[in-house]
Amino acid sequence: MNRSHALLVWAVMATALLVMTLIRPEAPEAASRWVQDAVRMPAAQAQTPDAPAQLEWDSWLFYRLTSLTGKVILFSPWLRESGNRESPLTLENIETANVILVPDGHGDDMGQAVEIHRKTGAPIVTTFELASWMVSRGADTTKLLRAQPGSRFEVDGIKIQVVNSVHGSGAFGGPGPSIYGGPALGFIVTLENGVKIYHAQSSALTQDMQLYGRLYKPHVALLPIGSSMFPDEAAIAAEFLMTDNPNLHSVFPTHHNSLIAVERQGPAFVKAVQSRRYRRDLAAFDPKPGQVFLVNATSTRPK
Repeated sequence: MNRSHALLVWAVMATALLVMTLIRPEAPEAASRWVQDAVRMPAAQAQTPDAPAQLEWDSWLFYRLTSLTGKVILFSPWLRESGNRESPLTLENIETANVILVPDGHGDDMGQAVEIHRKTGAPIVTTFELASWMVSRGADTTKLLRAQPGSRFEVDGIKIQVVNSVHGSGAFGGPGPSIYGGPALGFIVTLENGVKIYHAQSSALTQDMQLYGRLYKPHVALLPIGSSMFPDEAAIAAEFLMTDNPNLHSVFPTHHNSLIAVERQGPAFVKAVQSRRYRRDLAAFDPKPGQVFLVNATSTRPK
């Protein structure tokens, strides 16, 4: 519940309390407890680990995560009009965002982050080098959170752990050579209720992922299969993320679509995960563009 909503509820309940007091003088104490509980209850329910967030795949690397309190996190928002032909979203469709996560300077990894930032005012988490490049393209320097592997941020109650990604990071914006975009990044997002989503972005398989499992214990992992990892390697990455991590219950493919080789599409990823012997059950999904899933601390299911 946001502050304005809470104030409105409080005003309504306070009016009801006044009316009850006039009718029944003995009512104020019980009614007061009822009003307080009514105001507190939605906020308390919203923070339970079992309350679901919404995870939407919009093709390639682009995932839109909506937290249980309505915060919108965009990962690599590459839109349809800029070449992501299977994405259902255009700039016109993006009405709100609370934070945009940009891992490196490659066009598909960065997407239309600057344009969305300029439209919504959402801050961008990216490398020091790309932040300066984005300012030259109209980004507000005060809303650029300059990062490197190991950085941590909190935006509107959403915690962001920046980690390493084994990938390139050059940025190209027109005539002339590309610029160095800094170290490629991955992100582990912790929602208000503690549920953690790891987006490996375009990373190759690395034993760093064992460390991320041990340290950060993500519940859900988004793993590339059409770039620096093949589906069988992404299945190994899932195993690495289980290291000392009892939380991981679901994995999704990313950096792919139906236009690339069939052996690097979602069904191949699901098959690779299902063929490995993990220490416990692990759900693997093959989302369709625009498909939304409900995610909590223990499970994932289609909406």
